[in-house]
Amino acid sequence: MAATLRRRILSGELAPGDSLPTEAELIKALGVSRETVRLALRLLDAEGLTTTSQGRSGVRIRHPEPERVARSLVQMLTLTGATWGDLLTFRKMLEPAAAAYVAEHGTAAEKSAISEVAERGIAPDGTGYHEFHELLVKASGNPILTTVLAAVEHAVRWAAAEQNITQYDREEAARSHRAIAAAIVAQDAQKSERRMRQHLDAALQHVEDSGLLGAPMIPPSRWSGQDSDLPWR
Repeated sequence: MAATLRRRILSGELAPGDSLPTEAELIKALGVSRETVRLALRLLDAEGLTTTSQGRSGVRIRHPEPERVARSLVQMLTLTGATWGDLLTFRKMLEPAAAAYVAEHGTAAEKSAISEVAERGIAPDGTGYHEFHELLVKASGNPILTTVLAAVEHAVRWAAAEQNITQYDREEAARSHRAIAAAIVAQDAQKSERRMRQHLDAALQHVEDSGLLGAPMIPPSRWSGQDSDLPWR
């Protein structure tokens, strides 16, 4: 039954916001038991394809959010032992090109939003850093790039929570963000790409200087105990 409903959602037959039939209606229409219906709905909810609300609306269709993708990504990064060096090498393959693309093709509103976030700087808790990169990637308009890097950002937010980021590091990154934003607003694709590459090179150097280049982003030990900051407990 879960497969039947999943196909209807992924094919577009059921769109976000649509309500599923009631439990009784599903039992009658599909000829299955109550327990089968409930199991199917739990599976779809776990996949981020449905959400249950109070009242008459019942179970509604939705599309998975980056947090859902990030959940699987965090687990994969833990099990594969992906390192901070792996992360930054991956980002260097994609984000400079994204910055160049946004400089040429981004809308005025998108560029303005990127510039505003860059001007606000980076708070001690990292606010401003992730928003800058998320806005830039989203402005690329590429759904694959946006989905993958949005999930990566969610994973990094959690993985970096215990890293010691000094005020100097934040100010240096904020200056770099402003330089990237200025190049994007000026529609200078080459400079945007170069500035982003320099920004990521500096981050890579910081990680290397900290002795974390070969360290796992999310070591298995982070999952031990009952820490309340573990994601998606």
